[in-house]
Amino acid sequence: MELDRDVAIKLLPNEFVADEDRRGRFKQEARVVSALNHPNIITIYEIGENEHGSFLATEFVEGKTLRRVMKGESLTLVRILKIVEQTANALVAAHAAQIIHRDIKPENIMVRSDAIVKVLDFGLAKPIIELGSVDSNSSNKTIPGTVLGSARYMSPEQAREREVDERTDIWSVGVVLYEMLTGIPPFDGLTTADTIAALVYKEPLPLTHILPNAPFELQRIVRKALQKDREERYQSIKDLALDIKDLIYALDHANSRDRSAHVTSSPSFSENPTMLHSTISGSRMIGVNTAFHSKPNLSAARPPANNWMRITGALVATVVIATAGFGFYNWFVPESALAVAAFERPQVSRINTDGRVIQPAISPDAKFIAYVSGEIGNRSLVVRQVATDSTLAVVQPTNLNLQFVSFSPEGEWVYYTETRSDFVVNTLYQVPKLGGAPKKLIEDVDGPVTFSPDGKTFAFYRHVGKTNEDHIVLVDVATLEQTQFISSLETNYNFFNNRIAWSPDGRKLLLGAGIKKSGFIMNTDVIEIDFATKEQRKINDQEFLFVNNFAWFSDGSGFVFSGRETQNGPSQVWRSTYPVANFKQVTNDTNDYAEIGISADGRNMITIKGDTTGSIWSFSPGNGTTAQMTTNSRGVEGMVGLAQQKDGRLLFSRSEAKDADLWTADKDGKNGKALYAKAGFVAHPTLTPDGKYIVLNRQKDKTSRIWRMDANGQNAVQLSEESPEIVDFSPQITADGRHVIFQRQITNEDGFMLMRVGIDGGAAEVFFQAEGAGVFGPKISPNGKFIAFGSYNMATFEKKINVATIDGNAFGKIERIFEYNLINQFGWSPDSKSLTILTNRGGNQNVWRMPIDGSPTVAVTDFKSGRIFNFAWAVDGKNLLLSRGYTNNDLIMIRDANQVQGGQVESADRREKRPSPSVPFIFSGVR
Repeated sequence: MELDRDVAIKLLPNEFVADEDRRGRFKQEARVVSALNHPNIITIYEIGENEHGSFLATEFVEGKTLRRVMKGESLTLVRILKIVEQTANALVAAHAAQIIHRDIKPENIMVRSDAIVKVLDFGLAKPIIELGSVDSNSSNKTIPGTVLGSARYMSPEQAREREVDERTDIWSVGVVLYEMLTGIPPFDGLTTADTIAALVYKEPLPLTHILPNAPFELQRIVRKALQKDREERYQSIKDLALDIKDLIYALDHANSRDRSAHVTSSPSFSENPTMLHSTISGSRMIGVNTAFHSKPNLSAARPPANNWMRITGALVATVVIATAGFGFYNWFVPESALAVAAFERPQVSRINTDGRVIQPAISPDAKFIAYVSGEIGNRSLVVRQVATDSTLAVVQPTNLNLQFVSFSPEGEWVYYTETRSDFVVNTLYQVPKLGGAPKKLIEDVDGPVTFSPDGKTFAFYRHVGKTNEDHIVLVDVATLEQTQFISSLETNYNFFNNRIAWSPDGRKLLLGAGIKKSGFIMNTDVIEIDFATKEQRKINDQEFLFVNNFAWFSDGSGFVFSGRETQNGPSQVWRSTYPVANFKQVTNDTNDYAEIGISADGRNMITIKGDTTGSIWSFSPGNGTTAQMTTNSRGVEGMVGLAQQKDGRLLFSRSEAKDADLWTADKDGKNGKALYAKAGFVAHPTLTPDGKYIVLNRQKDKTSRIWRMDANGQNAVQLSEESPEIVDFSPQITADGRHVIFQRQITNEDGFMLMRVGIDGGAAEVFFQAEGAGVFGPKISPNGKFIAFGSYNMATFEKKINVATIDGNAFGKIERIFEYNLINQFGWSPDSKSLTILTNRGGNQNVWRMPIDGSPTVAVTDFKSGRIFNFAWAVDGKNLLLSRGYTNNDLIMIRDANQVQGGQVESADRREKRPSPSVPFIFSGVR
């Protein structure tokens, strides 16, 4: 064959011809590219086969890949944009031909010496299939468990193995643009799984944190291209190309006007890829010689960002709410009352953080948000200005635990509690919202403070372990003198929830109060308590399992709160009128919402929406290698149960909704299937030494018992007795396999004791009980000679880890005591000479060995990100099994679209439904 021109040959060698996937991609590329004719797409001249294999003959592009250009050349901003514009134009043609590339990255973009761009490698391209068509369920999906393309550049929908469309290419172009501008990819990780988790759950560092003066239009383009919700992304690659073209035009004309100005030479990126050599000022770049991996040099006007990222308030969801009229209670609540139509038309937006935020509060004027940021062991208290999106760490990162955040009535102070991460004693502090020295106020505060209308008194919740009761305490702001207002023992309930709200008229407290039996919540009511008489009134008619996080509308016409109706249902945001209660949901989806705050005008609400994913991993301490064994999922496999059978098969929990089943899988994590999937929640599976039985904790119908079953999941038998007064957890099996040790709690008692029951059942008896302390979490050493357990002193609030001997099948004596402190979880190491502990140090969760002879602890893992939910040693004692993943907490702002500054705007349909004042209405039973 003679073409009389230079060509490039892409060869599929004979050894790969038998690989159907490779052959399919090879033919796909030929078929796709041959159907496209565009100056920015490589041209195919011929496809054929010879003795060396199959081949493609394409045009020869004399140039470099964009990756090489980025590493080795200086790039002006205009040149960057022209490269992206041509790439986008190539995709305009591909999308017009109903082709999605799915693998846009610098390696697949060639830049010729004459600056012409060519898009290569359509081997992963697929035709666009209309949703709902005959082929939409097969031909346009990624095969589960496979990763096609490069993880850094794939879209969130690709990473989640969902159907993709043209917008997946738009995302990838946005990633390439970001990397060209900053020198770093917006999403990266140590492993492919880490990278995928980052692009799904985290936001990139904003351009302004690296290029402080980046043009607003450039920032907007990058933000819009990298919206995780593809409905908020550019909907057409042509729109992105036109925006880029307009920006190039603006920059060119601005440059032509500024040629006489005294500016440094044309903007450029250093040839050293680790040094960012420029920053953008308007449409120009001024050399600043800043390393991209160092902390950005922000202006003094912007408070330190504390590494939390931000976005421009893209909407994350459209909340489905009920819009029906209120009915008769409109007669009892003035039309202008805030609660009448509050949040009927909510506008929901996500405030950008890194997903590690809890305990949000909003200032009365809605100008500031305060929240706790970071992981346990490295948390800070952050105040964020809503208008500018700037952040300030008013309490620097600490290994102490920060929680229960609230604002003072005038909004100048932030109140919070500080404690060790074992949640023993909370101490209340106040700090100025714009930073300053925190002031210690009161110890033993177990919830956020709520202020009286005059600001002279605040109230808070306190749990008293000795008597197992809850108190509401009043505090004089000036003197800090405490007065117990009411105890749960003075009510018809046996517990209060910890977030209470003081009514605007100063006469009532609003809170959740409930009944707990055998350690399980039976129901929770919304109640008000009168300050003058201490009388309690149940407000709700409908049943709630759990209610909390109350916040009043400032005019007293109603309130908002979070509520869960059933054990398996999600916690949603609710609102109600007052004094006649009419409950309506503000949110209505499958996520959990908690920790609500509301502004004084009743138009802005802040909350948290959480999402946790995880999978099972194997870690080798010998060489430090990790291997992901199961796929990431919201089931978070192994979170509440992880073990390995004698034949190497994995045994683990898998959550489904709010239940958890027992699953098994091959030694490598493949071929997972349910082993025991009955109604209820299965946790803490452990195996007898001979591998014959599995013993576990099963929770069902608000009870918790110890069960035994065969290793194949059959013949389940309840071991611990049935009683409405007890709950049992955490089974362990003695070395001879004849007895099960577990922890038990008796109703209305805080402390646990250790119990023992035969492997074949029978009456359980006390194994160990500590006077004045609860004991929990028993762990029997592999050699069967020791038992480790936690203890909690109800007088001093101290938590310890105790190591005791086992004498036969009886409790021996305590040999060692260790501080619990920042330890999250513990178990035995295979040699029975040390404990394996999970702890946070420097903000990262890792596993350590803690020798029982008192020698220094030694790190086992060294993860820099993510969370470890659970761990267990493999049967060979060499590898560590981990349930590992990410928890992403979104900070959500809900604004009321029905209300505007200066008053309420009532919807037309509400006015039509409202009865005429001239028509008398009579309601039976209403006085």
